[in-house]
Amino acid sequence: MASKPKPIVLRLIKCGETTWDAEGRLHGRSDLPLSIDGRTSVSADVAALPAHRMTAVFHPSDDAAIETAQIVARAASGKAKVVAELADPDLGVLEGMSSQDFADRFPKRYKQWQEDPLSLTPPEGEQLVDARSRLFAAVSRLARRARTEEIGVVLHPVALGLIRCWLADRPAADLWSMVRTRPRIERYLLAGEVVNGLAEAANAEYQAS
Repeated sequence: MASKPKPIVLRLIKCGETTWDAEGRLHGRSDLPLSIDGRTSVSADVAALPAHRMTAVFHPSDDAAIETAQIVARAASGKAKVVAELADPDLGVLEGMSSQDFADRFPKRYKQWQEDPLSLTPPEGEQLVDARSRLFAAVSRLARRARTEEIGVVLHPVALGLIRCWLADRPAADLWSMVRTRPRIERYLLAGEVVNGLAEAANAEYQAS
């Protein structure tokens, strides 16, 4: 039986915008810096938060995530730390493609992307259900190993939406609305059983809708 972790505050932080985000292009694993607007928005989001301290802000290894985490960590008197498993899924040939091009070239896959993202395997990319397992395992591990009461995790949109859906007990079909309609920085209090549940979900078989 899994041990019961202590409760922890998790701040989910949406990675700042890149030029591809602004242009409506699919991002995936592509390594891009923050845009000027992205940097400004992250700084404004952090400035609007109540005073708090996070000893660690974990993030994927791409430039935009690194800079987002550094801005947050500086304001929270913490350290930014790379965790490669927090990356968005590898979208293969879809990387850099606009939503319209995606819909025109791969209409069936685009419908999956919009309505049942976990059923999608991007051409030459990573199955989204595998990315979900990787992500859930990483976040649950970070929560279990945390030595303080609060940690931050920077995520790109797909990873962020998947985690938010699970925490809110919403289907993966709601991924995009969970990204668009929620604050860019969001606070969750995770009880020990929730952390264990997230770890178990990482290994659960996905049932397509």
